[in-house]
Amino acid sequence: MARYDVLIIGDLNPDLVLTGLGSPTPQLGTEQFFQGMKRTLGGSGALTSVTLSRLGLQSALVALVGDDEAGGFCRAALQREGVAPHLRVNPALATGITIAVAYPTDRLLLTLPGTIAEFAVEDVPTDLLAQARHVHVSSYFLQQKLQPAVAGLFAAARANGATTSLDTGWDPAGNWMDDNLRAALAVTDVFLPNATELSHLSGADDLDDAAATLLELGMGAIALKDGARGARYYSATERASDSGFSVTPIDTTGAGDAFNAGYIAAMLEDRSISARLHFANACGALVAGVRGGAGGNFKRADFDAMYERAR
Repeated sequence: MARYDVLIIGDLNPDLVLTGLGSPTPQLGTEQFFQGMKRTLGGSGALTSVTLSRLGLQSALVALVGDDEAGGFCRAALQREGVAPHLRVNPALATGITIAVAYPTDRLLLTLPGTIAEFAVEDVPTDLLAQARHVHVSSYFLQQKLQPAVAGLFAAARANGATTSLDTGWDPAGNWMDDNLRAALAVTDVFLPNATELSHLSGADDLDDAAATLLELGMGAIALKDGARGARYYSATERASDSGFSVTPIDTTGAGDAFNAGYIAAMLEDRSISARLHFANACGALVAGVRGGAGGNFKRADFDAMYERAR
């Protein structure tokens, strides 16, 4: 029997979330007020693992941190949330940090890479791949040293009977597609981009065309996050969509990671495709209503109630 439901190989850092900005766009040479500031757990991998734990799944996170206060803050936060932290410590590096400038409908992320960019396959205990039902890699583009190894990690996980999923996140370098990513996507069961990322990765503006292009790389399916428009599902044999929920967002930081967790949980529960999309949208909508991707102290009952809520 697997020790963990989901093993996340990903990024871990504190988020410093700024909210209530007076101007919709920061401008150089000016000064403006903001209304709130909060330090929370951050990193797509960490936030996905937290939501999975809140959904009642046994989740574990493999990541790299520095021997500093920020790394200790992250470890303690994971332990409070019931996530098993398999963290390597590099005392020569500083733990990464993200400043999230949050607006009601989107956010700007400013990230100091630190340990995130230095995380490599040598930091992943290979025996853990045989102890999980599902393996997820987050923030592919931020984890530059890990990129060449993702395909091999996924192949090993699949050989042990696990399913796989990948969320690339935004590419700060603007390169988007290369041979390492093509190889990783070929052994990915579920790819979890947002609409903008999908267009950049495929080179196509139309989302249906973009999905068709990427499916040719050999991935099993695409579960697409499309913000207020909900979500879409694409595979070689099936398409589906879910319109999502009408909510007033407070901070969208971590909403996409909650979507990832909801989709993975529903997949492991063997729900239908339409139910997976709807539950994933419910998780994302609930998290968007609080500050910080790990805010809210939600329990499984809260996510289930959102899932059942009339839209």
